[in-house]
Formats: sequence, structure tokens, C-alpha cells
Amino acid sequence: MLDFPAILLCVVAIWLAVAGYFTTRFTFDASADTLVVQGDPDLEAYLQTAETFGGDEFLLLTFTPRDGRALAAENLAVLARLQAEIAALPGVGSVFSILDAPLLKSPPMAIEAFAEGYPTLASAGVDPALAALELTGSALFSELLITRDAGTTAMRIALSLDRELLAVDRERATLQMRQRELQALDEQLPAAGQARLAFLDAEHDRLRAIYLVERDALIKAVRGVRDRHGEWGVLHLGGVPMIAADMIDFVKRDLVSFGAAVLVLIIGALWWFFRSKRWVLLPLLCSATTVIFTTGLLGAVDKPATVVSSNFVALLAIMVISLTIHLIVQYREFEFREPGLSIAERVRDTLRAKFAPCLYNSLTTLAAFASLMASDIVPVEDFGWMMCIGIVIGFVVAFTVFPAVLLLMPAGKPPVNADRELSLTRALSLVARWRYVPVTVIALVCTLVAVVGIGRVSMDNRFLEYFGHDTDIYQGMYFVDRHLGGTVPFDVVIGFQPYESLTGVDDEDDFFADDVEEVFPERYWFTRDKLDRLASLHAYLEGREMVGKVVSLSALDHLARDLNGGEPLTGVQIAGVLGALPDTLRRELITPYADADQGLMRLSARVFESGPTFDRAALAADVRQYAEQTLGFAPGQVQVTGVMILFDNMLKQLLHSQIDTLVWLLLVVFAMFAILLRSLRYAVLGLIPNILAAGSVIGIMGYAGIPLDMMTITIAAISVGIGVDDAIHYLHRFRSELARNGGDVRLAVAFSHATIGSAMYFTSLTIMIGFSVLVLSSFVPTVLFGVLTTIAMALALLANLTLLPSLLVLVLAPPRRRLPPRSAS
Repeated sequence: MLDFPAILLCVVAIWLAVAGYFTTRFTFDASADTLVVQGDPDLEAYLQTAETFGGDEFLLLTFTPRDGRALAAENLAVLARLQAEIAALPGVGSVFSILDAPLLKSPPMAIEAFAEGYPTLASAGVDPALAALELTGSALFSELLITRDAGTTAMRIALSLDRELLAVDRERATLQMRQRELQALDEQLPAAGQARLAFLDAEHDRLRAIYLVERDALIKAVRGVRDRHGEWGVLHLGGVPMIAADMIDFVKRDLVSFGAAVLVLIIGALWWFFRSKRWVLLPLLCSATTVIFTTGLLGAVDKPATVVSSNFVALLAIMVISLTIHLIVQYREFEFREPGLSIAERVRDTLRAKFAPCLYNSLTTLAAFASLMASDIVPVEDFGWMMCIGIVIGFVVAFTVFPAVLLLMPAGKPPVNADRELSLTRALSLVARWRYVPVTVIALVCTLVAVVGIGRVSMDNRFLEYFGHDTDIYQGMYFVDRHLGGTVPFDVVIGFQPYESLTGVDDEDDFFADDVEEVFPERYWFTRDKLDRLASLHAYLEGREMVGKVVSLSALDHLARDLNGGEPLTGVQIAGVLGALPDTLRRELITPYADADQGLMRLSARVFESGPTFDRAALAADVRQYAEQTLGFAPGQVQVTGVMILFDNMLKQLLHSQIDTLVWLLLVVFAMFAILLRSLRYAVLGLIPNILAAGSVIGIMGYAGIPLDMMTITIAAISVGIGVDDAIHYLHRFRSELARNGGDVRLAVAFSHATIGSAMYFTSLTIMIGFSVLVLSSFVPTVLFGVLTTIAMALALLANLTLLPSLLVLVLAPPRRRLPPRSAS
């Protein structure tokens, strides 16, 4: 490399061009299944429910007229135009609004007349006052399609389901669950099963890519329709499909918006550190080269980034810049202390001096991110190996591109005051050398405080709190949450005996047309007993404080009772009412909540995200317990599923995997310390300050009420992985200074602070500056990730420049009773 730097850079340039081409194929994945645990038993139930009933693939569009009279004729006309335009969009399965709701009390009609048809708001002769009373007091439509004050209406926009993708996902989830079960028994899935799973994985990726493009286009089109009607009132859009899509949109916008800001700040910081163009351009060149190589490789293998891994570009860029800063500081030291050396000799000596500590730095950081790969959550696992690949590429680039470019550049001006110590490192050096006992005591107190804070950390994640209050999605979700029965849906599915064709039914008792049975023969499966048990479970859900709107056949049964003088319908009457429903109404009121062929009834509910905190897993357990112990359902007959359950499972699994792998990570880091420094004592001392720094960050989260989410839950591993870099560099330099100064520990600490302490300060400050810009994001997890990473780096720097040298003095130096005179350095 020293002999042929130009040839090396030509080779790098060729590969860089190839990587640049493949970066155009690098994408972001905004699908909901990036937020679930692969192989989760609840995932199979969720997919089955989605395939049977339609799941959560719908949007809610609310319309609040400026005059606050949603049922006024002119406002209903606007609603009708909205509904017609949205229904015509490609990808929309159906649209149901208050205009389609049957009016059975405006004026009241007899149940026997139900088969002859029913009026709606669009029908002639409907009494507006009676219609308003009926709809706002309806167990079925109130807080679903209209608010109780009749000031806002909503339409439910069902997205067309990709049945092929659902079938693939369901079979894939079954095989993944089976694979996990076998792995727990130290067994493997048969070869045929593994081949089938590989095929399903490929099909899943292919079909999902198509679906995501179509879904994003549909959401954009719906927003376009909404915006065109904004002059008539306030319109909000919400729904689960928007959450994952908007997460990625925010992240992509942040990359563009804040990328330039981060670049400007880092350029300013590098110029402030070194006052030289070459020391600004070289780190940026190495960083950009690493990012292009990594994203090009990911694009080549069609591996997209997700919400969890979206920050890998920023992490990687800043880490490579930090790596090159260590090389710059070392090179400048040789340049100042040995001006007679040629450029090639300085480059050679710099690489030799920094290769070992930088290699072990990279390996420890590699181990930190590799710990994420133990997770069963695909985005977290992908984040781990994305960073591992990037770190390897970054290390190679730093030790090839950096010296090659430097060799081809003309000699720069000798550094001025390169041996001048920073005021901060000098002050911390004095504290560590002469106040090591108070520093150690303060560290012990901080440890206790951090432990208490860690115990207060919660996992109460809310999608509503992921977005800034001024964003479109937050305002839509908040409005729906407060006025239309909650935000995040979940389902309760009851399993009965499937429908079997019935014979011997007494048609004389059926006061509806005899040929109805041919249209909907499954109507006789809906018995009084089933509906009564369903009504009890429905009432239980509505009685829970955190549960908002609940929709099931019980609401329709309640409506039918009103028409029957308050008396419950008999089995024959139930069959008659169901059979008389027109197809359009049956698809909206029956099909989403019951499937007689499979023997399933579904209760669709939503939870309030703006209300008090609650345990989602405990809610699901309470529902199952009530169904089994009070209503007499058999174990397993009632399932609770939905995005709420899957996301909660994902967070808990991620927490458990991080706790398990954090121990492994600490052992790996300990081994790295021991091998590099050839001392178990140094290994232990190097770990202590970094464990304290990582634990303190989690403790701060507990005291600040910041919950662990899909991004912040990785902070501990990242803090340890990046924080130990400072400890490695410091201890590596400390051992050299200790040998050079005849074993004087305090003198070795002083020289270590004056030299490597400056590099540690520069690199940590660079990371802190880079991530501090993320606080301007509208996506709250990104804000928290930036803030917590900045705090983690600050604490790691402080711990490695105070606690670590204090422990070295405490353990290695002989005791001294007197402090040095004030003039001592």
C-alpha cells in the first residue's frame, strides 16, 4: 500500500462506482411485519384473522364541517363526494360511512318490514332530527362513524387485501413457529420444510414489495382526495397502515433534512479541532466511501432498511469519522515530535501505532452490534448485521484510503501547539490523579441511583407518542383516539363449531321470503346462545377503562332488539333478519365479524392511546380468563390478537434478548481487553466505567419516563460497544506511558490525558454533535435515539477520563497523603 497508493485508490474508485450503482436499489421497508417477532405463535392467529375478517388494513377518514353540523344536507353532500372519489381509487376494497347506515327508527319500522328494505340518510322522507338521535345513540355506529355530538363523521376505507400474500405469510408463520419449536429441542426442520420456508421467504419479499408500492400510492391518493376537500372543514386520516408507512416517511425525510445539517456541523467541528482542510476532507472521504460501499452491498442483496435500522447510516458515518480522528491525532503527534520523518514514515508509524487499538475497537463495537443478531425480530437482526458489515468496511477503508490519500497529498504545514493539552483533559487529569477516592465514591453513588432508575423503566409504548404534535398523522390519530373510540385495534376471536347444512327447519315460522335460505343458508348458525355469550364478552370489553369502541354482532343484535320491543330475537327471527340483509350491508355488518363456515365470531376493539398507562399483555390475559372462567369457554376457544398484541410481544422479546446478549457482550469485551492489554486487571478496570455509563443512560430513561421502544432498547448495547473504544485507546496509551515513565502511575495518567485524551474528546464530541441534530426530528423515537446516544457518549467520555484513571491510581499507585502544590500539573 505504501508503494502503490495510486493503484490502490484506482481499485477503490472502480469498486466505489459499482457500489454507487447498487445504492439506487437500496430501499426502506415500511411493512407492519417488520414490527413483529418471526415465529411468534400470536402471528399465525393474527394472519388467520386478517385472512378471514380483513384485519387492520383499513383507514379512517374523519370529516368535521366548519359549521359543526355533520348531518346537515350540504355537509352530507360533501361526504358523498368524498366517499365516491375514494371508492373509485385503485386498491380500495370498500368504503362505509354514515350514508350507508340503515335507519330503522327514523321513523320506527317493524322488524317484519325489514326484508322489504330500509331507509338511509340519502332516502326521501327521513326525519333529520330522528336520524341524528338514532345514529348518535346507536350501539353500532356511534363513535364508529359519527361522534356523539354529531359534529364529525368518519368513513371506514377498507384496503383490498392481497390474498396471495396473506396465504404465503400464514404458511410461512406456521413453518417459522415449527422451526423455533424444533430448535428449542436441538432439532432441525426437515430438508423439505427448510426448502419450502426458503421459497416462502422469497415469495413473501416479492409479493410484499409489490403490495407496499401499491399501498403507499393508495395512501397518497387518499390524502390527495382529502386535501382537495379541505375547504369544507377539517379532515383527519388515521389507521394502522399509515403508522408504519409514516414512520419510514419521517425517517427518509430526516435523512435528507438533517444529513446536510450533520455534515455542516461535523465539518465545523473538524475545522475547529485541526484548523486544516486536509483533516476535514479526509475523514469525510473515508466516511462517505464506507457508507456508499455498505448501502451498495445492501442494495445488491435487496436488503432494505427499516425503522429500527434507519439510523445505521448516521451511526456508521460518525463512527468512521471517529476512527480517522484517532489516526489524525497520532499522525500529527509524529509530525510535531519528529519533524525529520518523511510522509511515508509518518504514515507507516501511525498505522503501526494505531492498528491494534483500532482493530480491537472495531471488534468490540462489532460484538455489540452482533449481539442484536440474536433477536428473532427481523429488523433488529438486520440492524445488527448491517452495522457489522459497515464496521468491517469502515475499518478497511480507514486503513487503506486514509493513508493512500495522505501519501499522494503534498506535505502540509507543521501543526502548531500540537502538544498543548486541552483545558478539560488537564482538569480531569488533576481530579483523577489526586481526587481518586471522591471520584470512586461518587461513581458508587451514581451506580445506586442508576439501579433505582433502571427499575423504573417501562415498556408502555404508544404509536401516538411516536410523532410530533404538529404532524398530520398525530393529529389524525389523536382525534380518532379522543372522539371515535380509540386508536390501536385488537381482536377477540371466539371459536364455535363450524356451520353444517341444516335440514328440517320449519319454514312456516319464517316470516321472511322462503328463498332467502338459498341466498344465505349459514344464517341458522347464528343462534341465541352464541349471541348471548358474545354479548357478555362484548359488555366486558366495553367496561374496561382502556378499551374504546367495540364492534361485533352484539351491536347488531342490540339494534334488532330495539325493533322487537326490547325482546331478544328468537333463533328463527335471527335467521330471518340475517337472511333479509342485502349483500352490501351483509358485507359491512356481518362478514367482518362472523364466519359460519369456520365457526368464528370476532369482536373488533380499539384501545385509547391518550389515556392512562396499562399492560397490554395483562389485558389480553384478563379477557381470556373472563371468557373461560365466567362464560364457560374452553381454553384456547377465545384468542386475543392484533397489532397491539404483536407489537407488545416484539418489545418484550427484544428486551429479553438484549438482557441475554448483554451478558455475552460484556464477556466478549472483557476478552478483547484481556487479549489486547494482556492483563485481567486492566480488563476489569476498563469495563467498570463503561458499564456505569450504559446503566446510567437506562436509569435516566427511567427517571425521565422514557419507555423502552424498538430503537431505545438497543441503547445499552450500543453504549457499551462504542464507549469501550475510549477505554481501549486510553488503556493502550496508558501502558505505553507507564513503561516510558518508569512505572509512575500518576505521570502516566497525566501524559495519557494530554495525548490520547484529546483524541477521545474529539471523537466523542464528533459523535455527540452528529446525533444532537436528531432532536429536531418529528419522529420521536429518532429524537430519543439521538438524545440518548449523545448522553451515552458524554457519560462514557466522562467516565473514561475520570473514573477509569482514578481506578488505575487507586489500584496501581502507592498511596500519597499530601496533595501536590497548586502549580503542579
